[in-house]
Amino acid sequence: MAKKPLYKRLKYQNILFVLVLVIFVIFLIALIKDSKEDNSSSSSSSLSDSSVSDSGQKGNNSSSLSENVTTESVLGKIEYTYLKFTESAVHEGELVLISPNHAFSGEAPQDCISVYDFMYNDNRDKLFSIKSGEVKARSNVLTAVNSMMSDFYNLYGSAAVVLMNGYNPNDKAQEFSAGYSVEFFYHNSDGSYSVFNPLGSYAWIADNAYKYGLIMRYPDDKATVTGVTGSTGIIRYVGKPHAQIMYKNNMCLEEYLDFIKEHSYENAIGYTTDDGKNYAIYYAASEGNETNIKIPTDSDGDAYKFTISGNNTDGYIITVNLPD
Repeated sequence: MAKKPLYKRLKYQNILFVLVLVIFVIFLIALIKDSKEDNSSSSSSSLSDSSVSDSGQKGNNSSSLSENVTTESVLGKIEYTYLKFTESAVHEGELVLISPNHAFSGEAPQDCISVYDFMYNDNRDKLFSIKSGEVKARSNVLTAVNSMMSDFYNLYGSAAVVLMNGYNPNDKAQEFSAGYSVEFFYHNSDGSYSVFNPLGSYAWIADNAYKYGLIMRYPDDKATVTGVTGSTGIIRYVGKPHAQIMYKNNMCLEEYLDFIKEHSYENAIGYTTDDGKNYAIYYAASEGNETNIKIPTDSDGDAYKFTISGNNTDGYIITVNLPD
């Protein structure tokens, strides 16, 4: 059989070589493309994971406050006026911090009265015992305690607790020196007393005190912040909006005062209490002997109803009743 001419054999070999080369180039391009897609996918996945992580962290931060609280400015479009407050006001009010490092230096309260008439409900049922008729506290404190214990009585009957301590002007570094606090003890069947701890049915008191403007001043789980242990029966009056924010966001008074300092008039806290009342709360730093503080006004130029309390260190907390 005759062999194919050399030029034909070379032609077919060249065609075969070109085909192999083309196939190799196509394979190489596909390989490079797949590699790029894998890298892009890996990078995208990494970015997505990072976004989820960041988003989750932001979500935790934004959800760290109860839904009733808004940190967006609630006073931005409202007219305001300036009112002057003296430096002494820093040491007065329902939110003053009292401790060995922050002794109470405000005026002696003039509205401290005996707890005796507040140990009964309207039907003259006894709500709790008292150490003596000499135990006193501010009238708004006792009104709140009476209301709380009346509701407790309606649920559980009379409480085996005794109100042992109230206003005491003799030690300015103690919680009782301002008249805003009282202390419960258990009254045992053998006549002895033991530290009140909100357990069993008495857990209701710790879980509901905020509804009456009261807080458990020294809960055990905040001992590292307050520096106080073994005083779980001390109940402090701070007012409804503050008590509710503290309770629902697991803050003790020290933590709450630090939180408030982050909010001036321009980014005041907006809060709606459980009974539907609206408030704006903000902080103003003391400027010395006198401090000019912004107070929102209505369309007639009159200041909204408000209260002001010093923090006993360096400034004022203003609580404004907003219209419904």
